[in-house]
Amino acid sequence: MSISSLIIYQQAKSASLVAWRHVVLCLVSSLLVVACGGGSSTSTVADPSDPSNPSSSTQPVVNPNASTTISPGVYTALSNGKEITSIVMRTSATNAAAGQLYALQFNAPLDPDIYSGSISGIGSNSASMSNLAYFQNVSGTLRAGTANLAVPSAGLLKTTVSYTATSTEGARDLTWFANPDNRLKIETAATLESVQGKWVGRWSYAYGYIENFSLSISDTGVASSSMTFQSDCQISNGTVVPAVGGVNLFSVSFNVPNATQCFLKSQNMTGVAYVTSSPVPGKTQRLQWIATAADGRGVSYRAER
Repeated sequence: MSISSLIIYQQAKSASLVAWRHVVLCLVSSLLVVACGGGSSTSTVADPSDPSNPSSSTQPVVNPNASTTISPGVYTALSNGKEITSIVMRTSATNAAAGQLYALQFNAPLDPDIYSGSISGIGSNSASMSNLAYFQNVSGTLRAGTANLAVPSAGLLKTTVSYTATSTEGARDLTWFANPDNRLKIETAATLESVQGKWVGRWSYAYGYIENFSLSISDTGVASSSMTFQSDCQISNGTVVPAVGGVNLFSVSFNVPNATQCFLKSQNMTGVAYVTSSPVPGKTQRLQWIATAADGRGVSYRAER
């Protein structure tokens, strides 16, 4: 190798080392910010209705008959490979625009964070929410925020949630795009016959879970269980009734009696449930259930049979 070639080689090698050091320094800095909990957090799933974003987690539904307004239903999305399920339901027989949003974000494979809050704008292209509650799994942290719903294209529900910074956590903005769950026939009115009977599944309550939690629903919609969660939490006076609007959703409610260890003691719980086909081999039905207290703390339940 000539002297001039050797000099060029050494210069290229030095430049390469500098570039690699810069990359490593950036990665270390990013990890430190995340580990310390500082700064703000923004997470966005690319808009699948935008042709400039060909690769996104959730693809748009090509269905000319899909709704172009915010409608009651179950919507599913993938955000960074993690499941998000959103449920929109009407809450008033006289005010068609009034409703409730529940959403489950499965950061862990089985136990989700819970979003909940009232919305105004069902039947229009956008809806706002000023009282969104975000209940985090594992930590049990409860945060208040705002949210907006929109339909950027037929059959696609855009949800944007925002939280201001606290003394321990940074501000958070999260957007996801969800398609209607094609396993659920939302236009079919819910019947107690489809949900009655015994269910066994995973009951999640932020601080833990019960793997084989048994729940029974009678032919009149009485929901009961002899099992407890978080030591001494119990279900009392449980009810399941078809939701307002003649759709394939159920309104659920139950009381939690006063108890020593229970984080939901003396709370009235309300929420939503639905029965759909099960993706689990050997099973035909799946029950998904979400119920929250007035402040947003809640439980979720997924059972197969």
